[in-house]
Amino acid sequence: MASTLADAHKAVFTEDLRRKISALLGEREQDIHKAIDASGPAIHTAILKRTELPDGPMAIYNLSQQAVGNDLHGYLHELVSGTGGLAVGNALSAKGGDYYKAILGERTEPMVQEISRFAAVKADSAAFLLGLSAFVALDAIGRHIHHNSLDLAGTNHWLWSQRDAIVASIPAGLSVAQALGLQRLPGSKETTSARRNSLVYGIIAIIILIGILFYVFKTCNRAPTYGPNQNDTTTRAVTDTAAPPDTTASYPVTLPNNTTLNAVKGGTEDRLVAFLSDPNQKIDRKNGNWFEFTRVRFASNSAQLLLESESQLRNIVGILQAFPKARIRIGGYTDNTGDSLENLRLSQARADSVLARLEAFGASKHQLDGAKGYGSQYPIGDNGTPDGRSMNRRMALEVRDK
Repeated sequence: MASTLADAHKAVFTEDLRRKISALLGEREQDIHKAIDASGPAIHTAILKRTELPDGPMAIYNLSQQAVGNDLHGYLHELVSGTGGLAVGNALSAKGGDYYKAILGERTEPMVQEISRFAAVKADSAAFLLGLSAFVALDAIGRHIHHNSLDLAGTNHWLWSQRDAIVASIPAGLSVAQALGLQRLPGSKETTSARRNSLVYGIIAIIILIGILFYVFKTCNRAPTYGPNQNDTTTRAVTDTAAPPDTTASYPVTLPNNTTLNAVKGGTEDRLVAFLSDPNQKIDRKNGNWFEFTRVRFASNSAQLLLESESQLRNIVGILQAFPKARIRIGGYTDNTGDSLENLRLSQARADSVLARLEAFGASKHQLDGAKGYGSQYPIGDNGTPDGRSMNRRMALEVRDK
């Protein structure tokens, strides 16, 4: 039984789990380490802040007892020792998301952005780790409550007994207070003595300043001269240019059944819906009507989908449900480096993985016309350049009927 929240956080996030999370999120291991080590203290501080609100202690008390019943360690065991992957990641993301949003409230987005900035990870990765850290923290609180038969007051006292250790564990450069919308961290209060000393020092400074000014104006009968820094009036012209359009910003795509998807303007979903909605767009039986996925990613040299792929795959399922006559086929591609047979095998495995996830997310089987791996065939970029090879490592869907 961990004696503190920091101990519980450290015990859960083993090296094996950190490596697994890095692969699942498609992030560098060193960045994931940094994000994990920041997410714990950030959530612990947010819990303290939450308990300062009128309903906060009861909210944390209830959430922690709920978390104990949600089998955190079972999920983590499956993630580390089993196949893990997208299914377990999705479950942890959903449960953790509920917890960290309940703790952070309106400060959810600022904290996600701060972890993302601090650790140089994607916002989705930061959100996942904050959610998992919240799940870990609440589970630890709940277990401590049951083990020690604590009531609400006892739980709150135990949490605040860790305040100094929590503050000390915040990594340098992580702006937790700012992300929480606070001028100072929870429990940090100016003392009467400090305020009194500040006032005395201020008065003394004013007296000294008055004396200096009196001396200057009394003894000098000419205007004061200024050093070069004060006399330097050189300025730089500022060019007011419009920022380039944000091609990753959320964009609503409305479907015929009046549901709306959060997608990207000009992205896969946007173009696919436009094609399916336009009666003048015909099926090309010779070359096919292909639409590349823009947000489907895999772990390196693996057919394991990354967690960030979920939103686009769910959107595709939503589109198929809105266009029941549509039928698609999945295609997988690689660049031309390495063994051609291995590339073909990998592209097929990845295409099969996408098809399986679409089925798992509710796509009708009669709308899915299989999956095909093409290996390094049909490149769309120059395999002689890194950017071109990156373009060729892609997934796409072909509209077979509409």
